[in-house]
Amino acid sequence: MTIFERVLGGNIFFDFWKQLQQYIFSEGRFIQLITLQPIEIYKTETELEIDGAKVKLFIKSNVENLMQRRIERTINLLTLNLAENQKKSAYDFDVIIKAQMAYEDVSKFFNHHFAAQTYTIEENKYLLYIEQFQFSNQGTKAVVHMPFVLESKRWFLKRKMSGTAVFKGSINFHQPKYVVKTRNLNYELETGSLILKAIDNLYHQQLTAFLAGFLQYNFKEELLHAKTEAQEQINSFQSQTNWINGNIDELDLERITIENEGIHAVFLAEGKLHLIR
Repeated sequence: MTIFERVLGGNIFFDFWKQLQQYIFSEGRFIQLITLQPIEIYKTETELEIDGAKVKLFIKSNVENLMQRRIERTINLLTLNLAENQKKSAYDFDVIIKAQMAYEDVSKFFNHHFAAQTYTIEENKYLLYIEQFQFSNQGTKAVVHMPFVLESKRWFLKRKMSGTAVFKGSINFHQPKYVVKTRNLNYELETGSLILKAIDNLYHQQLTAFLAGFLQYNFKEELLHAKTEAQEQINSFQSQTNWINGNIDELDLERITIENEGIHAVFLAEGKLHLIR
């Protein structure tokens, strides 16, 4: 199971649906309904661990004000707007999931998956061994220190050279759809090797392009699986009653940003709540 699936998994949607039904049955809900404002029915904080990295989750849910809908439906009924009245029988709800990962934990996650590995460059002319990743930020840009060993396989230059690449770049997402990637990625080389400096001068653009392609993440399938699992969680709970039904219409990554304390991501699930009569 991949990272987005694990962030959006667990019992998030089961707990939300349980809380929704408890709210509808709770005492004093009518007083809240007459405010004609969206109603926050669920709010919690939790933390999970993914491959040694900790992710903080802040989850809250809102449901459209049922009393406002009742008023609208009554008006439609009085004006004989039957089509609109039928449409208004479904109420909107959302589940907002804010995920935060500190840079220390981002480093742990990348090291778990991508460090201590060798990557080929220029059709095996060079082998790049990445020792580790160390993430930080500079304003809205991510900064990554990456110590490495570059081994040349060229017949006239067979040797190993070490150095540290310091990358800086911003984050793009949904360009194209369902893809997180770097923007304006560049790096500076720290090394005492004159040969490595010469190679960098020759292949700087190629190395930047290689790493820009490497640092991409397509999360389309993950969101699809997470949405399916979320609906299954809701179905497993609502099967216990025959008067309420809910469907998740959309589940998407709303934004991902670089903040001083780490990487922030916001997921939004939107759906319809049907009261069965």
